[in-house]
Amino acid sequence: MQAQEAFNWHIYSNKSELSASYFSDSLIWTGSSGGVYSYNIEDSTFVSFTKAEGLNGSPITSIVADNKNKVWFGSENGMIDVYDKETGSFRRIVAIANSGKTQKRINSLLVSGDTVIVSTDFGVSLINSETLDFYDTYVKFGPLATNTKVNSVFRAGLFYIATEAGLAVQKPGATSLNDPNSWEVYSAIPGFVNPAFLFVKIYKSEIVTGTSTGFFKFGNGTFTPFITETANKKVKNASIIEDDCFITLEYSIPGGVRYAIFKIANDQLASSIIDLPEIFGVYPSPGGLYFAPSKSGLLLLDQSHVLNAIAPNGPGANVFSGLTVDSQGNLFSGSGRDVTGRGFYKFDGTEWTNFNRTNTRILPTDAYYNAFSSSDGNVYLGSYGKGFLRIKPSGELTPFTPTNTPLVGIAADPNFLVVSSLKSDSKGNLWILNFDAGNRKTLNVLTTDSVWHGYQNPLGGNLTNYSTLEIDQNDTKWYASPLRNQLFYYNEKGTFENTADDISGALTESSGLNGQKINSLTLDKRGDLWVGTDLGVLIISSLSAVLQNTSTVKPRVTTVFSLRQQKINSVVVDPVNRKWVGTDAGIFLVNADGTELIAFYDASNSPLLTNEVSVMGSDQKNGKIFIGQTGGLVTFSTRAPAPNQDYSGLFAYPMPYQPAKGGLLTIDGLIKDSEIMILDISGDKIRTLSSPGGRTASWDGRDQYGNFVATGVYFIIASDKDGNTVSKLKIAVIR
Repeated sequence: MQAQEAFNWHIYSNKSELSASYFSDSLIWTGSSGGVYSYNIEDSTFVSFTKAEGLNGSPITSIVADNKNKVWFGSENGMIDVYDKETGSFRRIVAIANSGKTQKRINSLLVSGDTVIVSTDFGVSLINSETLDFYDTYVKFGPLATNTKVNSVFRAGLFYIATEAGLAVQKPGATSLNDPNSWEVYSAIPGFVNPAFLFVKIYKSEIVTGTSTGFFKFGNGTFTPFITETANKKVKNASIIEDDCFITLEYSIPGGVRYAIFKIANDQLASSIIDLPEIFGVYPSPGGLYFAPSKSGLLLLDQSHVLNAIAPNGPGANVFSGLTVDSQGNLFSGSGRDVTGRGFYKFDGTEWTNFNRTNTRILPTDAYYNAFSSSDGNVYLGSYGKGFLRIKPSGELTPFTPTNTPLVGIAADPNFLVVSSLKSDSKGNLWILNFDAGNRKTLNVLTTDSVWHGYQNPLGGNLTNYSTLEIDQNDTKWYASPLRNQLFYYNEKGTFENTADDISGALTESSGLNGQKINSLTLDKRGDLWVGTDLGVLIISSLSAVLQNTSTVKPRVTTVFSLRQQKINSVVVDPVNRKWVGTDAGIFLVNADGTELIAFYDASNSPLLTNEVSVMGSDQKNGKIFIGQTGGLVTFSTRAPAPNQDYSGLFAYPMPYQPAKGGLLTIDGLIKDSEIMILDISGDKIRTLSSPGGRTASWDGRDQYGNFVATGVYFIIASDKDGNTVSKLKIAVIR
């Protein structure tokens, strides 16, 4: 029996950019691209769900609670998740997601008795809320085109269907609703440009509808403006509380749009809150306050303005660009390039802290997109346009820009300095890869005594756009450009001022490269360089051959067969030298030399949000892998945390161990390359095990012949490979 190589999955996401909401029993349920959460308005607590907890749809676009208190979540990809609060479990409905329709977004959900009515981009479906079976699907309403987008449905004896092209109403007595003739369609409102119908509800015994041109009553085939103040405004939603109606609407201002909340009482505008950010719902709260889901979080408002934006703790955005873990176990991540950048994030395993120009004035930019942790505890973040940032273990921040360094930005603007990669050599000197140096000094070094030196690529010519850097055990710098299928190397031989003895060159197709774009460079624990390309992985060994500076002695280049034809985006080396490889198809785990495929994970067999894995990082000490994806940060634990220095922390779990339950006994606290013996109480050897080189090993409760051992007390004897260091542990086994 093999243990799962990846386990204990978690997803951390920003849930402030909301896209759906529903209010039920003091809980406001909200949905976003980062998952869902409920907010309890009585005690201000959050409960969050992501794919790691069973939620499958993304982004969430609609929410409703049925008569059995189950919560339904519709999504942009057509998936419907049904959450049972009593059992804490999810069930999913995949029929719409797998329908083959080009557009299958779930636009709204409505409960009518034991039926959940689903409005989609192609029609209306009716689902039994108990069995989750489909009753029927309607895609053609009168003269409207087949598969017209449906925004909302209301059922008050008859069906009222709010579509992009008209309001479809079930004809009295019509029973075969698949027949287009069973529907009367109203597409025009006199005096208004033909509107899109966004929702339809009942208010004070009258049918009301929100449209792209206002809020109307509907009766006897006629539309009547409800209040004149909504004319030519987009009325997006309505919350009806007894005799009051609260609507959210969008209106134009010079250069853009704004949003407002109108309270309607006694058929007239009673109050309004205007000039709001984008909202799409409103829930009145005791004390004259309002909750409004928005693109900036769950807003708390009083009668005139926003008081607070509520969201669970998380990263500043669902974009991760560069992941690194410092010596204290903190994860750091950049957030992107150009104007998309949101600063950088720090995660200590429990709490996220977000740094940006608004809350951290020393930052010259928000566009940090790569990260590196040095052995001295410092963290470095490379930016798109403003140099790089150093973060000391104390938290002290120091920007390095063209104003306080000799680094030169692009030729067109020397102050626009893009740092695409940072690494330290064996002596602690910091090397900086300049993406597009106007002075052609691509490689730069800041020595441990704070002296700067810069070097050109002798083979670069007019080449710009250098993207990735790695430094081997001989302090040779290996770097690549996305514009040329070559791997450059440079070694200054430890003499920064004397360039006469420097060694430089490049590996090309004639050297064994596959002629593809190089996306990543990773040095493994054997000193081999793993090169990720658009068509697989190349392993370059004997790197010291380049220091001989001859044409006859060259590094050896081999191909990883199990990763052929894959676009390689990122490679992470774990403590036992296995490789976790991020591709456009998912994550591959291969053994140390790449000859064996150990495991594969994608969005269909794991909590990965998508198959594309573009950026990865690792916590070597605890054996965790981090994956940055659009929608959140995905993390999991592995069976290979870094080994301990001694056996002082040796322990095993679960205790007592019960093999019949199907789990494994984990032996933790091992040193590197431990050998393990299982002995019975008489001292007879039951089983011999070996760790893969990391901190843990596993036992399935069987002896050397494959039989489960009897109930009793057993000893675990752990030693190093030479038998010089020995420790023992007593365990109990219950059959």
